[in-house]
Amino acid sequence: MRLRPAIALAAGLALAASGAAHAQPAAEPATGEATFNIFLRSTPIGLERTVVARSDDGWSIRSSGQLGPPIDSQLQVFEAAYDDAWRPRRLTIESVRGGTALSARTTFAAGRADNVLVEGARRFERADPVSAGTVILPDLVFAAYEALAVRLGGAGAGDELPIYLAPRGETTVRVDAVTTQEVRTAERTLTATIYRLTFGGAEPQTAELWSDERLRLLRLSLPALALDVARQDVVRVSSRVGGTHLPGDEVVRVAASGFSLSATVTTPVGRDAPPAGWPAVVLVPGPSTDRDGNLAGVPIFAQLAAALAEAGQLVVRYDPRGVGQSGGRPESARMRDYAEDVRDLVRYLRDRRRDVDRDRIAAVGHDEGGWIALAAAARERRIEAVALLAVPGLPGEELTLERQRAELTRMAATPAERRERVELQRRLHAALLRDGPWDGIPDDVRRQADTDWFRSFLRFDPRDAIRRMRQPILVLHGELDRQVPAHHAERLVELVRERGRSEVEAVEAAGVNHLLVPAVTGSVAEYDTLPDRQVAPRVTEALIAWIGGALP
Repeated sequence: MRLRPAIALAAGLALAASGAAHAQPAAEPATGEATFNIFLRSTPIGLERTVVARSDDGWSIRSSGQLGPPIDSQLQVFEAAYDDAWRPRRLTIESVRGGTALSARTTFAAGRADNVLVEGARRFERADPVSAGTVILPDLVFAAYEALAVRLGGAGAGDELPIYLAPRGETTVRVDAVTTQEVRTAERTLTATIYRLTFGGAEPQTAELWSDERLRLLRLSLPALALDVARQDVVRVSSRVGGTHLPGDEVVRVAASGFSLSATVTTPVGRDAPPAGWPAVVLVPGPSTDRDGNLAGVPIFAQLAAALAEAGQLVVRYDPRGVGQSGGRPESARMRDYAEDVRDLVRYLRDRRRDVDRDRIAAVGHDEGGWIALAAAARERRIEAVALLAVPGLPGEELTLERQRAELTRMAATPAERRERVELQRRLHAALLRDGPWDGIPDDVRRQADTDWFRSFLRFDPRDAIRRMRQPILVLHGELDRQVPAHHAERLVELVRERGRSEVEAVEAAGVNHLLVPAVTGSVAEYDTLPDRQVAPRVTEALIAWIGGALP
């Protein structure tokens, strides 16, 4: 028997041990503490605090942390001990998942991992064959990837390492590609090494791991779980990943309400501006996405800006408040605050008389950025047109429940678990929106959810914004979008048509996923294996043609 975790990393991996691994030489990482922010579908859900320490005879990695719904996990104690050559010695875990106490004690010796597992009142024992240099990766313990960052030091494409998915067995991880990326923080500029990985087995799963020059973990992306983990120094307001630089780029600062937004203006190159100026487009990101619209390694907005500028439009892309190099405090921001930031950008464009046609300004939003674009256009008549790319059409409260149900299905949760989690989510919504009691809602869940942004997200209904609009609207959706399924686009079109005050054009981009790139299945698990990471021409062509008609 084995413990049934609330969520399984790389679910479906074959657990047969492989002898094909190539271990990297032992390395010396920097010791010390780190704190990681954890995101589910770009929404923060938890923290994990980590310590990497050196002893006379080896290394230890310790951590504690918590994850809110829908995962609902408290990591009380994690400790992994390795010898001088980064060979595992022992593992200790104490945690609570979904209200059930879980613990694991594992010792490694003579090619075996001996486990003692406790789930509630039940106790199990299990032994697995393992390689001497295996890397311990338990479910939902992200500090464990500090050891993988060390072992990957110096690895190249094609290299493999054994990993022990404690307590489920050993498999391998393969390095598919290695690149570097400059990251600027408040303290320094560092160079991150980025490893694109595939966890082996019958159903391989991809991941992306970033490490710094000191072999410490910077970021981790697990697309199959829609989870992203980032060290706090690279998600602070003052930090910025070196972005995409296009011909005609100009970095500007735009005054907002008590702070400034950092933005990039891209102008057409090699030709003079028309007498009235260029038509202008504001690319509107979601609250946690940077100006380039980076999702799963695809800079969506940078690529759109390049195509739009080539077509003769001036384009602004910007870091939302509290992201990248923009000021402001996101923890107190609501939907209408982000919409006001868009209005400030429109005012900036209207004042830029030398090269902007102040009567031809459009807003283009992707995913939740589309909601912000709608909220801004409902209040700002100087926005002449709005394009919605892969944008949800349900109210926030319904969207949250839909996403939770999809996540529980992906996790293969039991019917009882599904009922329990959905009921907790409904009680949470009632407490946030309808003065319901907080009884039975864990304190850590309340702390994570009780924010101005989440309240405004739950309350937002695209219908309310659309009924106050007169601008033409484009609804463009990928045929293979699995994150925001096609019924969302259908609802948005219905909402516009039922009002009858705005023109609407609907475009379904064949063979395109949520990232607006060509795909095969459209699933999140496919993102890191896509050979074509460019926004599909059918998307840019449709957007350019529509803007040309909407801003005559």
